[in-house]
Amino acid sequence: MTALERPSASCTGDLQRVRLAGGVLLADGLLRIGGRGASVPRLPGPGNRWLGGLEVALGLVLLDRAPLDPVALYRVGAPAYDKLSPLWRGRLYRGALDAFDAGVRAALPAGGDVLDLGCGTGAVLERLTALGIRFGTYTGVDASSAMLARARAKVGHLPGTNFKRLDLRTDALPEGPFDLIVSAWALEHLEDPAAVVASARARLRPEGRIVLFFECETRSPRGATLRRLWRFFGAPLVSSSQTRSWPGLVLLQRFRTVGPDVAVATLTAAPPAVASSGRAGP
Repeated sequence: MTALERPSASCTGDLQRVRLAGGVLLADGLLRIGGRGASVPRLPGPGNRWLGGLEVALGLVLLDRAPLDPVALYRVGAPAYDKLSPLWRGRLYRGALDAFDAGVRAALPAGGDVLDLGCGTGAVLERLTALGIRFGTYTGVDASSAMLARARAKVGHLPGTNFKRLDLRTDALPEGPFDLIVSAWALEHLEDPAAVVASARARLRPEGRIVLFFECETRSPRGATLRRLWRFFGAPLVSSSQTRSWPGLVLLQRFRTVGPDVAVATLTAAPPAVASSGRAGP
């Protein structure tokens, strides 16, 4: 385990206590709203639901104050990640991931060089192969050693592939240049995704493209709850104001899901004449 993957020993105990308290309040509040809360005496009439709502709100506030580190989270979740992949590809996010596949297919010239930001266990590389998209070189970077180990074991034998440990929050990107830069399930973990997008755009060839898949904020009471819960899992979500400020944006598609909205964005190396956006259903 590297220093980036180790939590600070001085604050681990306090964080764990905050997480425990937040989790207990959240769970009991949800049970109480459903008529089954048990940690404190039940109240008559609607008072029980009001108290449950208060517990849920306080629980989310506490969890928001003690988020999990995404690198540590993926280290624990790496063994199950590929087993769950068919669930979100085939059911929860099928339309959005189909749009991502289409964007990648249109953007990558035959024999082009690819950079994958937050490659995880190599899901994007597997998609390139399954879709029959020919690439020259593929470089996958990720902050989780556990996820990279699984990527190397699955697809590291493919010609032209290279995997490198790199934290998008702190490390410089590979210089390139690249014909296509992709990212899936990574930008929502960054406090400043715009900085990473700008850095990536500077590493494109003149005719290069960036295709991004990420979770984004949903402006609604439900969205506010999801935002706090996702922050606990190390995913602050990408805001609409951030995406609108990305230079080179030519297409932005949003998709409603059971969780936060997800988006597929395409950017060019040079500023486009006209930017367009669309919205799709799940």
